[in-house]
Amino acid sequence: MLETLRPHEYVAFREAALPIFGRLDDDAAVEAFGLDELLVPHSGQDDPRPVLAFLEAQGYHGGRTDVLGRFALTGPRPAWGGVSDERRVVAGFSLSTTRFVVPGATARTDAVADIPGTGLVLVTDPFGAGHPADEADDYLTIIDLTTNPGTVLAPEPLASEFRADLVARARLGAAAEILGVCDRLLDDAVAYVQTRRQFGQSIGSYQAIQHILAWAAADRYQLACLFDQAVQRAVDGELDAALARAVKAMAGRVGHTVVQAVTQVTGAISFTWEYSVNQLHRRVLTLDSVAGSSADLVAAIGRELRTGNDSTELLELMDLV
Repeated sequence: MLETLRPHEYVAFREAALPIFGRLDDDAAVEAFGLDELLVPHSGQDDPRPVLAFLEAQGYHGGRTDVLGRFALTGPRPAWGGVSDERRVVAGFSLSTTRFVVPGATARTDAVADIPGTGLVLVTDPFGAGHPADEADDYLTIIDLTTNPGTVLAPEPLASEFRADLVARARLGAAAEILGVCDRLLDDAVAYVQTRRQFGQSIGSYQAIQHILAWAAADRYQLACLFDQAVQRAVDGELDAALARAVKAMAGRVGHTVVQAVTQVTGAISFTWEYSVNQLHRRVLTLDSVAGSSADLVAAIGRELRTGNDSTELLELMDLV
């Protein structure tokens, strides 16, 4: 029912990507969906829906591709030299002044890290130089610039001209993945409560369980509504950086809320390796750190509201403060 309220064309892209991740991953999934031509650096492609729908499906299946990092580099910006034509380039996202994270890094890729105050820095072979952000999930690789300083591709004055676009794309992409993870968590929880029995009946028949999952599903749909609004703006030609920040902030918060609800209804099994919640929870935590955590972004939005910036439309679209 809820899916019928989302934009039809976007849902069609996502429904096409979901079965691909059911049997393929990494470059094979990207090729099967036909995304390579949409992920060319500096292309400034106008319609982000196929890529974002693919990322949402990736989140649902816990896939591992470099699409998020490549998507961030597709916006309109000056080309830079010093990048090998023989290797794929993906974006990395700063965690601090010396550390950044790269999604889907492999031995075939180099990373372009956006370091505020320095600019864009090229780090070769981030997969070999870094370490997984989560030992149980190597989707995100952390690089320390103190041991691998890289070379500056675009100094800070130039990088500042297109940073907002790069970060906005990263935030929308990460939010799409988190939205997909939330869907998977809720689907798995519903399946579990329908089969887990206590006192002769499934625990899903109890109102307490139904209420918890209903509230979690409502939070998930609130995120989908704001996300769809941001995507439509991008399709119409305006990649709204403020709205993308709000979507990413809400995605992190909703991700945590859904995890808590699913953990509550599934009980102790959610802490075991045998059940999916454990791995999916860890994926939400790592994705929340990409391009600003929900806690940091909500605090930033609050500071702007407190200083008198006009965010009337934002307050109408979401309830973060």
